[in-house]
This record gives sequence, structure tokens and C-alpha cells, in this order.
Amino acid sequence: IHSLMPMRDAARAACLSRAFLHSWRCHPNLTLDWQTLCSKSKGGGGNFSRKIDSIIRNHSGIGLKRLELDIFDDDRTLPYIDSWLQFAVTPGIEELTLGLYKSAFRPMAELGPLRSLTTLHLCSVRITGDEVGCFLSNSPALEQLKLYDCKEIIFLKIPCMLQRLRCLSVFSCWMLQLIECKAPNLSNIYASGENIKLSLSEALCMKDLCMCFPNVIGYALAELPSIMPTLETLEIGSEDEVILLIRLYFG
Repeated sequence: IHSLMPMRDAARAACLSRAFLHSWRCHPNLTLDWQTLCSKSKGGGGNFSRKIDSIIRNHSGIGLKRLELDIFDDDRTLPYIDSWLQFAVTPGIEELTLGLYKSAFRPMAELGPLRSLTTLHLCSVRITGDEVGCFLSNSPALEQLKLYDCKEIIFLKIPCMLQRLRCLSVFSCWMLQLIECKAPNLSNIYASGENIKLSLSEALCMKDLCMCFPNVIGYALAELPSIMPTLETLEIGSEDEVILLIRLYFG
């Protein structure tokens, strides 16, 4: 029961007994952000990094299932991020959401296969396309990938081994030039940016496609329906060609 409680309630209950304290230290889901840890405390900002550090270290070795780490814009957290991720990102993790606001996430080969990871969200993270590709190659169970404001990614290559990947979302990654996807069962793509080229080796399962960037409309109308026979919804928008977003429904 304790493991199913929201994180803040579980932490409060841990103050009541040793049994709850032990259960709290084994709590598999952590949401660590400003609102959860500091929003109601006076001068809480100074304790933000210390609270995160204490929670993650107390959970070290128990095998987190879900981690949402959003450091807001607190520069005081920067020296600790690498050690937090080393403690928290283990092979058993299932959902990983990082909002690092220009801090780097450099996945290491020593991390090994993340065979349980189904969801990966990266927001304002400094990570290259090669590093994303390496991370994906170690995440065969991944079902959903979302990248937002990751400005170091130029080429995004998604390997064919991601048999379960269904949804890809890429927003405001302004340096991104190419998305090359070989995942055979991808059915939803949402992408916006500048001059992104889309290369799909297999698109037989594609149902929903949303693209917003320059010069996309002519390409989408001419090429995509013929290579995506199962496409149901196409949303395209380009200020260079027309002002309005166009929605087309097939079937």
C-alpha cells in the first residue's frame, strides 16, 4: 500500500514509524522537482539539492522503477547531477524523465542494458545524437521516446532493435537535421523544428504523423501517403508555405 502512495505522502508516512521508513527507502517511484520538495518551505531553495541528494542516496541499490528529475534552473544542483544519475539509473528502471536545463547527460557504456526501460523523456538536456543512439541501443523495451529542447542533437538514429517503440516526439531541437528511424512498429511521430529530414526504412504501422517545420507540406503530400499505407492522421504546418495547419484524415 505504501509503495502505491504519491511520493510526498509516502515520505510523510515514513516519519510515523520504522516500518514506513523502511518502506519509504524502497519506494520505487520518485518525482524530484521544485514543486514537490520546496514549494511550501520558506527559503527552501537552499535545501533543494540537499534534499534530492539525501533521497537518491537513501534509495541507492533498491532498484527504482520510475524517476522524474527536474532541477528547475537551480545552478546549485549542477555539481551533483552525475552522481545522482549513477545512483538512480540502473538496469531495472522503467521510466526516466530528465529536465536538466542545459546540464549534460552522458550515458556510459558501463551502465549496461536497460531491459525494463519503456519510457524516456529528455528536456533541455545536453546530449549528442551519438549518445542518444548508444542509450537507445541498450534499451530494447523502449515504447516511447520524447526529446524537447536538446540542442546538441544533429542526427537522430533509431535502431531496428527497438521492436516495441510506438511513439516518437521531437520538439524544439533546433540543431536537428535528420531523423533516421528503423524501428519497425513505430506508429506515432510528432516533430517540430528547423529543416528536419525524415528517413523511415519501414512505415507500415504508421497511423499518426504530425510535422511542423519549413518546406514540409509539399514533401508530405507528395511522398508520405505512398510509403505509409496505414496512415490515418497527417498534421502538417509550415509558415514558409501556408499559414494554417493542415489536417488530413485518411481511411
